[in-house]
Amino acid sequence: MRYTSVIALDQRAAISAYAVDPRLAGDVGAYWSLTVTDPPAHIRVVPDGQVDLVFDLNSGAANVSGAREQPTEIVHEGPTRLLGVSLVPGAAAAFLGIAVSTLSRDWQPLAKVIGPVASQLAHKLCESESDGARLGVLESFLLARLDRVGLGDARIRRALQEIDDTDGRIDIAELGRESGVSPRNLSRLFHAWVGLSPKRFARIVRVQATIRRLVEPSPPPLAALATEMGFSDQAHLARELRAVAGAPPSELAETFKCSADTFKL
Repeated sequence: MRYTSVIALDQRAAISAYAVDPRLAGDVGAYWSLTVTDPPAHIRVVPDGQVDLVFDLNSGAANVSGAREQPTEIVHEGPTRLLGVSLVPGAAAAFLGIAVSTLSRDWQPLAKVIGPVASQLAHKLCESESDGARLGVLESFLLARLDRVGLGDARIRRALQEIDDTDGRIDIAELGRESGVSPRNLSRLFHAWVGLSPKRFARIVRVQATIRRLVEPSPPPLAALATEMGFSDQAHLARELRAVAGAPPSELAETFKCSADTFKL
């Protein structure tokens, strides 16, 4: 799965994404860092269905946030050093041992979810002297949990793959048939493993795919793009992008193209 998820709206924040160990590639979307040395800094977060583990390297806090449904703009008012892990849709429930629907969309202490090991991990990360060393600590932690929890539910993985393969343009009843579950069970599985309904997640995936087309070097005209992505017309496309990504197509295209600090995963 690919996501265009986070952007720095000014030059006061530096955002970097790092390669993921191939053994974790099916579960981790990215490792990322965010640094603000000259606050305030404005960050836009576009919903992507991922769950984030966020470690504050200044304070030592470890937090987790669930899958977002709405676009969010975050202002960092003070100097900031964050290191994060984005868990792809369907992976967090196994790693964390809880239903993803129970996670807050906002940050909450990771220790409330996985216990004292969260504080121990944050302490090791703060003690590490380089990004490379910190990523090594994170990878060791995640690989150990992956060995323990296994691969998760095959039905939800099939459903997520179908949604991704179709860029979110799939009938939910058909999705249930393809995944081998009833519509009611599909909804239950999605809330437990993704934290969103299948319809809401498919909507987010379609908007994500539309943004990727918008930021291509030669994107199609909006009317043609609306037809390509299964919207009823150009106005429908614009409404969906405003609702899910928080801005009209022209603003999203310009902002994401111009920022060097955009995640394009």
